[in-house]
Amino acid sequence: MKTKTITGSISLPKNKKQWKLYQQLGKFTSDLNRLSDAQEVKTNQPKSAPLDLLPMVF
Repeated sequence: MKTKTITGSISLPKNKKQWKLYQQLGKFTSDLNRLSDAQEVKTNQPKSAPLDLLPMVF
């Protein structure tokens, strides 16, 4: 059975604020894929989001 790979292109943002938001999203998603060790889980307490990430949430 053949597998089908779909590729596309993403237009780069022209706005600096939007570019920074895309950078933050990329870093956040790459950190989600990383598995944390037991010591990191113990020290990582829940906390509120930083103010500079507020536009991403709302």
